[in-house]
Amino acid sequence: MAATTTSAYPIRFLREQVTALESAITLCLADPKARPVHRLRTTTRRIEAQLAMLETLAKLPDRRRAERKARRMLKKIRRAAGAVRDIDVQLDLIDSIVPEDTPRSMKSNAGKLRKELEAERDDHSIELVKILQRRQSDLVLALEDLLEALKPVESLSLSATELVSLAERWFTENTPPEPRKGAEDPDYLHSIRKAAKLTRYIAENAPKRAKRPRRLAESFERLQQSGGEWHDWLVLSEIAEDKLGGSSPVTGALTHRSRVALAAYRRHLREISG
Repeated sequence: MAATTTSAYPIRFLREQVTALESAITLCLADPKARPVHRLRTTTRRIEAQLAMLETLAKLPDRRRAERKARRMLKKIRRAAGAVRDIDVQLDLIDSIVPEDTPRSMKSNAGKLRKELEAERDDHSIELVKILQRRQSDLVLALEDLLEALKPVESLSLSATELVSLAERWFTENTPPEPRKGAEDPDYLHSIRKAAKLTRYIAENAPKRAKRPRRLAESFERLQQSGGEWHDWLVLSEIAEDKLGGSSPVTGALTHRSRVALAAYRRHLREISG
């Protein structure tokens, strides 16, 4: 009995995430505020991670047609939600660098940048709702077809040891080789962050009482979060430079934050590789 209490059940976990996705879509259609959009984006990522995990398992029923269809629509929805979510994060970052005692010139620059991003968010949120309205029914049907195809193996389980091994192997196999530009290449660092995120979601198949998978998930979550913080600051600094110019105090502050965040990300990378 003790062994089964720490086992992971991938098909059941996928079913739970599909239910969570349907709920997230409903909330976003009602009002695409920051929290529902974040939940929608995260849930699509979790389902994509689950599908990636299932690809590594042998002797599963054929579900390729339903899976391909679901993947295509998940990708469209995730990208649309991501465009909105990224701006929500950027708006929070802008607020964090302009406390009450900030000089007027910097506040003015920050306000200008914020206003432009808010207008872009409105456009992206409208587009997200349109995509959800068009794709919701088809996506739900595709996911239901996928779950129906996997129903014969719904009781499939993995021990904590098997899950840890699978997650670690998946990360190794899906981390790109270091490019010629070197390990500091932003695209390379960003790809590691994305691989860490999916690895975390794979490890989270196990219940909380399964200590080894949870420790692994936590380590990849730290890597994902530090990489995400660095990337958010970096992207926003590039946006600020484009809209405000390189000499803007806002651009300078954001560039400094991105460098500090990069140092933290490098530290977490060393912890994972070491």
